[in-house]
Amino acid sequence: MTLIFGDSLYYNLIFFITVSVIFTWFITQVFKVFLKCWIGKKFSFKMFLADGDFPSTHTAVVTCSVILILFLNACTFNETNMSIVSQFNSAKDFLIMLTLASIVIRDAMGQRHRQDNTNKNLKNLKDYVQEMGVEKNVIEHIDATFESIDNEAIKRVGHLKHEVYGGMVLGALCALYPIIFFFNRYDWLLVAIVSTLIYFIAIIAFLKLKPVVLKKMTYRKKR
Repeated sequence: MTLIFGDSLYYNLIFFITVSVIFTWFITQVFKVFLKCWIGKKFSFKMFLADGDFPSTHTAVVTCSVILILFLNACTFNETNMSIVSQFNSAKDFLIMLTLASIVIRDAMGQRHRQDNTNKNLKNLKDYVQEMGVEKNVIEHIDATFESIDNEAIKRVGHLKHEVYGGMVLGALCALYPIIFFFNRYDWLLVAIVSTLIYFIAIIAFLKLKPVVLKKMTYRKKR
């Protein structure tokens, strides 16, 4: 393993794990933003923190963690030095808790944000109805408000099957690169690069040929 923080195996493993999880989250979000810009023809920095849509970041991070745990187990399979085994096991515990904490914290913050936006939309609707009375423009405003609530409260919660599967594959691919560079497994690099290119090309082709899967993605333009 490439040692960055001195000779301490444990701290180097912690760094490897942290970089791997952050790298997976970052790549997944960047790919998600790319797809949103490509399909919706618009860009916002808020997209980097948005949940939902393709691919599933939660699934990617969890899949990456599973791959890392399997790899760390393989590293100690024939190891007889109990000190090294203990450090690997401690690092795996950290990986599990880091993954759990990141998902719980993200879900807690995301759910609160969606609920606040829903409450805001409902309050705006109530105020508008009280001020204007029930007329045609009020009905149009109600329709627009409930469309906004629907987008925020439903379309951004949960994933379709292809979003989950896409996240699983991308998470596995993202796990390979930290392993390659931190553990000097450069014999895997060509396979990882080719697999990644095939993944991105296949996904773009799939979404382009089957636009029906985009109906859940929040790319609608403002009227």
